[in-house]
Amino acid sequence: MLKVYKSSHPLTEFTPSWNIPFWHCVYDNKQHIDFIRNWIMDNEQTIINTVAESSGDDGGTGLGSESLTAQHMGYNLFKMTKQLPAFQGLFNFIKSQYVEYMQQYQAITRECIMFSWANVVHKGQTITKHGHGALDFAYLSGNMHLDNYNTETVYYCPQDDGLQFKFPNIAGGLTFFPSYILHEVPTHKQDLKRVSLAFDLFDKTHYANPGETSVDFNPYR
Repeated sequence: MLKVYKSSHPLTEFTPSWNIPFWHCVYDNKQHIDFIRNWIMDNEQTIINTVAESSGDDGGTGLGSESLTAQHMGYNLFKMTKQLPAFQGLFNFIKSQYVEYMQQYQAITRECIMFSWANVVHKGQTITKHGHGALDFAYLSGNMHLDNYNTETVYYCPQDDGLQFKFPNIAGGLTFFPSYILHEVPTHKQDLKRVSLAFDLFDKTHYANPGETSVDFNPYR
């Protein structure tokens, strides 16, 4: 479902304006979701221990340099799991939802590259406010939650922190958002681990040397 949040019509030449399109949907293949969640939890420490290219940068999430999130630059979740049907089923679903998003928003469908990683949040941890990029080639990001959690992901209007847009953290819930949008998740208070995956998309024509941790994201292939 497309949700577009717009500013009021500006009354002066200095009034800020914005147009923020979100796409929220649910992947309802419970078997795949359960498999992916369990695979991530089972391999959390292995990935942390073996990723060679990690900078230890947790992306501003506040989860720390030893977290799984901090390894996000050193591997690609969908590349690592390309032989696993559950992950490939989800990958194809993300591509199909991207196409619907672009069609409903009446935007250009682009051939992209994707960077993707997993997050495991333990009881008492918080994902602090952060963004995924605001450079001249910034494009889209997304996240998906792999169980039902008593939290919401909070997205902020770039001109006014008081304007917040919230989506529940539910099993299979997928949200696309412009990469520059800051977002956070409040403290996780449940005993079960909060498991999610995230990704960034970039127009392939603007990324001359994507490196080994990207995968092709061609929505029509």
